[in-house]
Amino acid sequence: MKIVFMGSSTFAIPSLQILKHAQYDVRAVYTQPPRKAGRGKNYKEAPLAEFALSEGFKVEQPESFDDPNVVAVLKNYDPDFLVVVAYGLILPKEILEIPKEFSINVHGSFLPYWRGASPVNQVIFNRDSFTGVSIIKMIEELDAGPILRQEKVMLNHTETFGSLHQLLSELGAKNLLQTLNNINSNKELLQNDKLVSYAPKIKKLDTKLDFNQQASSLEARIRGLAPTPGAWFEYKTERFKVFSAEVVEGRGEAGLIINENLIIACGKKALNVLEIQRQGKDIMRVSDLVRGFKFKKGDYVNHSNH
Repeated sequence: MKIVFMGSSTFAIPSLQILKHAQYDVRAVYTQPPRKAGRGKNYKEAPLAEFALSEGFKVEQPESFDDPNVVAVLKNYDPDFLVVVAYGLILPKEILEIPKEFSINVHGSFLPYWRGASPVNQVIFNRDSFTGVSIIKMIEELDAGPILRQEKVMLNHTETFGSLHQLLSELGAKNLLQTLNNINSNKELLQNDKLVSYAPKIKKLDTKLDFNQQASSLEARIRGLAPTPGAWFEYKTERFKVFSAEVVEGRGEAGLIINENLIIACGKKALNVLEIQRQGKDIMRVSDLVRGFKFKKGDYVNHSNH
């Protein structure tokens, strides 16, 4: 069985790893090309590209599939299956139809819930009671194809983006392998269109904490953005990232600091910030930060006019 693997983020690494261990014939690995990253704006390889190159895979990095030469190269690999995991490029129908059998996608949610780019973040933001992984047959519509295999994971609202992303990427790999090992006996389950929800890409603005919201929403948002990209607020023109917090009783105008140890009033209840990071510094406990840095009771965060 000849496979062409497509992925970019760290989510894809366990899936490629498991195919290698199982000695599947992975002809090529497609990842997004290097992008400028960090302060120095140096080019950085996608995490999957780094892994695939270090493991000796043949790596292809087209900008898009509009170029007929790019399509021709892919056809030359003569794949039985395309396996797509967190690739980040939309694949046109022409590409999905290249493999002799079909194209398979590993998606980090219990479809049809949370189709799209940020399913792991959204289940945490939304305080869902469960999520999971889905192995689907790809069709042109995003994340909408029939389900070949699924596994559900119950959530207890202590998960962070980092911990859940890791768990689901490994579970996705395991279910991908089981799907390929039993390729002729998988049942296809159509998705229920009535249950569809969407998880759009996280934008910069989505990472700023809005203290008009209730404290429990903000606590979930902090977990859903930790450790990366990190939720943040501003205090005296400086940006602080928050990595963990808890909901506590407390009242006041939204954004009001009601306690020097950094309890901040929200639309409903208050948020006790536990782990924080000043710009350019390490993550630390708030109890350690306030020994040398004062958050003044009665001040506001995110307020330019107070």
